[in-house]
Amino acid sequence: MFISIQGSGPARTGTKTGARTQPTSLLRLVAGEFAARVAAVWPEPHTAFLTAPAARRHLVCLGFAVGADVRALAAAILGARLRHVIPSVVAAAPAGLERVLGRLGEIAWDAEAYRLLLTLLARPAPAKALRHAPAVDVELVRRLAELPAPMEEAVRLARELTPEGFAVLCEAYEALRFRDGVNAAEAAAAGWARAGSVRALFEAVRDDLTPEPCAPPHPGTARLAPLATKAALREAARRYRNCLADRMPHAASGWSAFYEWAGPPGVVLEVARDHVFGWRLEEARLADNRAVPDPVRDEIMADLALMGVHVGRSGWQLDRLLREDVGRGYRLWPVEADVAEAFGEG
Repeated sequence: MFISIQGSGPARTGTKTGARTQPTSLLRLVAGEFAARVAAVWPEPHTAFLTAPAARRHLVCLGFAVGADVRALAAAILGARLRHVIPSVVAAAPAGLERVLGRLGEIAWDAEAYRLLLTLLARPAPAKALRHAPAVDVELVRRLAELPAPMEEAVRLARELTPEGFAVLCEAYEALRFRDGVNAAEAAAAGWARAGSVRALFEAVRDDLTPEPCAPPHPGTARLAPLATKAALREAARRYRNCLADRMPHAASGWSAFYEWAGPPGVVLEVARDHVFGWRLEEARLADNRAVPDPVRDEIMADLALMGVHVGRSGWQLDRLLREDVGRGYRLWPVEADVAEAFGEG
């Protein structure tokens, strides 16, 4: 926006008699909410401030943000070595502040953002991330501050997440803390920080939120084996090329259990709790969600019968049919239609 010029002599400060202390439009652009206070120290045309390097201008504004006596320090801020004057402006200044000041851009930040920057630089993980970032902007600082603490070094994820993504990530982190405790949540979030993309991040979060499946209601048969772990469900989803992995919450809650028919052809089955029948076949599919052929259906139903799993109309559907409008305003469909639907027809 403009070229910073290093002055060879001491910085001129103070308000002379008759000097105008109202900020110019250029100063308002560069110094933002601090423009009036800057003008009170460096009156119009504000040359010493406007021609100073960006790092020094940011230190001036940072000083105002933390309540430092900028007027008394003005000459040092613009003339002395940064590493020597920073401790006078920011008490207990965090390591790395000098390096980061030169990467904050040309325009002043707001006071809250400067204070957030100091907070992050005081913590090891975000401080390391900010020191190595090629550029540090207000949005990045705000985003890092919003992340769960173990993720504060995840600069790339912070830049890529939408505001809604931040909100749901933090909600998931708090949910994990509620269920498993602080240590488990922090360990999980440290792993999330290493995700290679937002998609991988949310996959990891969903996986950590989902417990292992409840014990299956039946150990299975020689040809029908339970998919009893998250790893088994994920691997089956890969082989069958379906959305089985998205059904893990059903298994974790105990609402559903999943089995694999050895085949050939292989079939994945979901059996669900039923208030009338106990357990009922909800769905059975070949790879790519194709329908199960008739001969295989008969074999599967025979094994399900051995396991005590009902195949047919659900208790909920039966409940709905037991109304006076059945046969009038509500059609009675055959049980065979429910069986066919469970195996992929219709």
